[in-house]
Amino acid sequence: MIEITTHDHANELISLSGTYLEQNESENNRPLGYAYRLAEDPHAYDSEPPLLLSILEHGKVVGVAMMIPPYGGIILSRIGTKVEAAVVPLVHYLREIDVQISGIIGPAAEAQAFSDCWVEGMLDVSARISMRMRIFEARSVANLPLSSGKLRLARPEDHPLTAHWITDYSEDVGKPISFDLAKSWTEALIQNQQLHIWDIEGPVSIAAVDRPTRNGIAIHSVYTPPEHRNKGYATSSVLLLTQKMLTDGHSFCCLYTDLSNPTSNSIYTKIGYVPVADALMFDFIAKKPRF
Repeated sequence: MIEITTHDHANELISLSGTYLEQNESENNRPLGYAYRLAEDPHAYDSEPPLLLSILEHGKVVGVAMMIPPYGGIILSRIGTKVEAAVVPLVHYLREIDVQISGIIGPAAEAQAFSDCWVEGMLDVSARISMRMRIFEARSVANLPLSSGKLRLARPEDHPLTAHWITDYSEDVGKPISFDLAKSWTEALIQNQQLHIWDIEGPVSIAAVDRPTRNGIAIHSVYTPPEHRNKGYATSSVLLLTQKMLTDGHSFCCLYTDLSNPTSNSIYTKIGYVPVADALMFDFIAKKPRF
């Protein structure tokens, strides 16, 4: 029997479901990392409270789902039982509490099952895959030649430029955000010393770290503007940033790649990242009425 448990605070979710999530720490980095951040600051992402759910089967945790405003999509962990058996009650629960959902991101089988179940019987909504991803993990890095320049922390004076780059990055990955939101995100990344710059007489590339968990941390927002590409800046940034995180005490680094971009996937493999699992992101789209 599947039971859905709601948590008022992320500490409750971690206490109940943290051990389960850590069994596949890289694959579950999103829900686990967000939970740790929300435990520190319940309003870290938005003033609206998040939706935090544990999925239990006969009292045993088999999954986690969450929705964190201002994002309108469900973040789903790996499911530790028959996927459909857990997803159907989850969807029913979300319908009962009348949650409006814009999409889903999670492990490939879980995201596909949730998407199919969510749109089933809904005449006015369809699902579209917005990104096919692969989750990679690195516990060591290769000895590769570096580009000229150096890796450094982003500083307050870098904020206007890097905010524009975060905006451009969001468009490149198909999830555009407003410049105002990019400014607030970038400001937080700089304040928390999470945003790094490859500098060669000025910034030429960026990469960020976020969602630290008990043993690992994620690298994201790796972006080089078009005029600086094909010079190895992103490769050098990720290699040194990964090395720094491992030296600082993290057992591993993880990251998500877009499978439609074979270049980035090959770069990360050369650095020392190995594939862990595939993930899918779906958008739920309102169908246009036919006349």
